[in-house]
Amino acid sequence: MKKIMIICAGLILFGATVTRAQAILDKIDRASDRADRAGHTADRTKSTSDKILGFFGKKKNGLSSETKTTVKLSGVDFATLKGLNEKLQTAKGIQSTKMKYSASGSSITLYHGGSTSDILKTLQKASPQVFAEKNIDGMDDGEIAVKIK
Repeated sequence: MKKIMIICAGLILFGATVTRAQAILDKIDRASDRADRAGHTADRTKSTSDKILGFFGKKKNGLSSETKTTVKLSGVDFATLKGLNEKLQTAKGIQSTKMKYSASGSSITLYHGGSTSDILKTLQKASPQVFAEKNIDGMDDGEIAVKIK
């Protein structure tokens, strides 16, 4: 009889603790459900706005209309290359540049609008001493070779 009373008291005591734990878990579950519903609402709103904006057409990304031209330079030191790269970043028609230096031959990759011959004219205006006609070693679509003497 004593054992039964101790077991009943233990069940009552632990039953209350389990009930409190279950209440906390229920609160966490409800908060998780609210977060899921908010996420679904945001997804539906985004898809609806995408459909509406689809009627007006999408703007073209600047990267899709860019042309890539690599300017290969030989006979140039790092200071000259760095100064040239800074000038080219501010030149009209050039969106971005990427510079690579090597003692054997350096290069600057230009992302721009227009053709390679158009960008050569811009380069000659930006830095006439480097891109003088006597220094141009070759030109092809997407590539300009310059040999500084």
